Parts: sequence; C-alpha cells; structure tokens
Amino acid sequence: MKKGLIWAGIGVGILFLAAIGLAIWFSFEGWWPVVVDIVICVTAIISLLVLILLAAAVFYLTITLLGVKRELMPVLDSLKSTSQTVSETARVAGDLGVAPTVRTASVLVGAAEAAGVILGRGQVQTRARKRAQRRQEVERELLARGELNGHRG
Repeated sequence: MKKGLIWAGIGVGILFLAAIGLAIWFSFEGWWPVVVDIVICVTAIISLLVLILLAAAVFYLTITLLGVKRELMPVLDSLKSTSQTVSETARVAGDLGVAPTVRTASVLVGAAEAAGVILGRGQVQTRARKRAQRRQEVERELLARGELNGHRG
C-alpha cells in the first residue's frame, strides 16, 4: 500500500514537471494561441460526451422506473385484494362467532343472577355474611386489647 502511494506521488511529480517544461517550451515557440484553441476543442468534445452520457442515464432511469411500476402495480393490487379478504373474514368471524357467543354468555350470566336473586342466594346475603364476619373479627381484636367495654366511644 505504501509503495503504491509512493509511486503515485512520483508519477504526479513527473507530470507536474513535464507540464512546467511544456509551458516553458510553448512560451519560447509562441504556440499559446494554438494550445488554447486545442484545449477549447477538447473541452467542447468532452462536454458533449458527458451530455450524451447524462441523457442516456436519464433515459435508462426512466425505463427502469417504468419497469418497476409495471411490476409493482400487480403486487399492490394483490395486496389490496388480500387486505379486503382479511377484513371481510374478520367481519364474518365477528358476526358468526364472537357476537353469538357474547350474546349467549350475557344471557346465561343474567339468568344466573336472576335465579340467584329469586332463590335467595344472591349477593345481598353473601355481603351481609361477610360484614357479620368482619364485625366479629373487630370485636375479638378490641376485646383482646381491652378496649371493648360495652359502649363505643
């Protein structure tokens, strides 16, 4: 790697010295008007070639983009069709599977609550029993600490 850089530096130095030598030689011979004309012609030809290559690049880019569009549109149409199918499937599953299940479960829970209230085993008795148990626990705690003396204060 270092040898390559050294050789590149030597090459650039030689080209620089050759350019200085040619400039001195052209000055002595009086060829600068001819050199300027040649440089202008070469620059014009190179600019024309670059313009042609740029136009070709734009042309090929346009062809490539049209090809991508041509291949992408069927994929997007397929994706749209698939998403519509999934949406319809979810709707049908909800209408035929979830909704009847929810309705049935709500009817059963409602019937169980109604039966519990009618038969006397509802939430009211359960809550009353829990309150009575809690009251007894509190009275036992107060009695154990000696704070229960027959009246509350």
